Amino acid sequence: MENEKKLTIKKDKKLKKIYANLCSYENLELAFKRARKGKSSKKYVIEFEEDLKKNLLKLKIELLMHTYKPLPLKTFILRDPKTRKISKSAFRDRIVHHAICNLIESIFDERFIYDSYANRLGKGSLNAITRFEQFTRKVSQNNTIRCYVLKADIRQYFETVNHQILIKLLKRKVKDESVLWLIEIILANYKTKSKGKGMPLGNLTSQFFANVYLNELDQFVKHKLRVKYYIRYVDDFVILHKSKKVLEVCMKEINGFLRKKLDLTLHYEKSQILKLKKGIGFLGFRIFYHHKLVRKKNRRKFERKLETMKVLYKKKKIEREKVIEKFEGWLAYASHANSYKYRRRITSEFNQHFPLQPVTIIHSVKKHEIFNRKIDTSKVEFSSQKTLLFFRKGLTLKKIAIQRGIKEATVWEHLTKLIEYHQIKLKEILPIWKIQKVIKAIKSPQDKLKEIKDRLHDSNIRYCEISCVLAVVKGKHKKKSITYFIDWYQRTNCFRKCYFNKLLRNTCRVKFQQFTTKDMEVKFTKNEFLNLFNNYVNICELPENEKKRFMSWQEFQMRNKKSFNN
Repeated sequence: MENEKKLTIKKDKKLKKIYANLCSYENLELAFKRARKGKSSKKYVIEFEEDLKKNLLKLKIELLMHTYKPLPLKTFILRDPKTRKISKSAFRDRIVHHAICNLIESIFDERFIYDSYANRLGKGSLNAITRFEQFTRKVSQNNTIRCYVLKADIRQYFETVNHQILIKLLKRKVKDESVLWLIEIILANYKTKSKGKGMPLGNLTSQFFANVYLNELDQFVKHKLRVKYYIRYVDDFVILHKSKKVLEVCMKEINGFLRKKLDLTLHYEKSQILKLKKGIGFLGFRIFYHHKLVRKKNRRKFERKLETMKVLYKKKKIEREKVIEKFEGWLAYASHANSYKYRRRITSEFNQHFPLQPVTIIHSVKKHEIFNRKIDTSKVEFSSQKTLLFFRKGLTLKKIAIQRGIKEATVWEHLTKLIEYHQIKLKEILPIWKIQKVIKAIKSPQDKLKEIKDRLHDSNIRYCEISCVLAVVKGKHKKKSITYFIDWYQRTNCFRKCYFNKLLRNTCRVKFQQFTTKDMEVKFTKNEFLNLFNNYVNICELPENEKKRFMSWQEFQMRNKKSFNN
């Protein structure tokens, strides 16, 4: 397939004669590429692409001759947990939807307000939440005064959009009758109880038309009601104000405007005025002034999916890697809320829900490596991880103690734990001269702090500093997870010995991850791991002598210099 060509069409601001451009092969080819995005492995896409030129030319002729008729929609019910009726268009019809949006979307987008966040480039739900948090700080004057939020929802929005009103709004910009004919054909393909009403939830054109339709509401709220703090995402919108009475007036005015101008009504059960301090449910999160949480219904929805994947995994109908991909997506979503403990808990329980298979097919090594590290990290206590977060931000130990409301000695205990589990480096906390002096005074990992202190004869070195250095010694003798040693071995031995053979290193990476899946919870000392790797595991493809030999950093540098000189 050739690289995606840029669509070069002269934009007519009134869009008088654009139907020929809409039907052009260039536009339809671009529409196909956009419709295919993320679905290239689907059977219907592969079938259409097998004879792409013929199929696109056939579609072009149908459009030009006005004989185009969309195929019937495939409808299914989605419960997540809200019941929604999703109508899916045939792939050829989706290409037509993209062809329309390619030409007219940008012209209408210029007229939309800044705080309309649905189905627009550079917007989205997470940006809407960030904007909401900015508004809460401004309205409440940094949480010093009480403020209220009007949270509203339009009743059965997609089912009640009036086609005549929508066409009238589109005619303001689109003057080409052929384009309007095509839009009417697409709208009429969706059947509802009320004739001339409704759009299918799931079509690209429906998402675009939804913004065109409700732009009238946006303009009314911003220019007639003079509302400053307003955000809309599809049919959900919020208004923030310090006066409850002002919001009551706004709610009444908005409902009147929707009934009179757009033939819509507010959902009275879901439209209410709330106190900001009690938390506002908006776009999947419950937002408070100082923090936000993932909504319980969203957590329950994911847990139901997890149970389904668990059953499929036991029946060997889904690969562990696919589960990891979905699990990572959920963790990324949850990370936008204050959910550290929750994410840590479900990560640490992952292997209980999805026991490892004896042999795992690895498609993406990096995903396995990142996820295994997360499981290791989840075993460190939450309080210590919180201290690490503040430390990474550059706060001193004294400031961390004040910020967290704990003793400075407790902060030192957390650092000791983090050093022992290799979450932080000792040289980030103590100067080199102190580290070297304390190490000389340590005879074994079992030494007591007082014994080491007596050997030092230095009042400048405190017990908490000795404890940190001792943690390094304990960490070296402590049994560690297989993930830790594999990561260490790849960074040192594999990288140094096979520096010029990247293909071999990648082959070994896959073997390492397959070896990990046999039992990730097993722990070793360094010598035990090397003994296992050198004598009982067939991963490294180097000769036996070269495999067991350790290559120092100095030797590695010298070998590289010789190679470059040659």
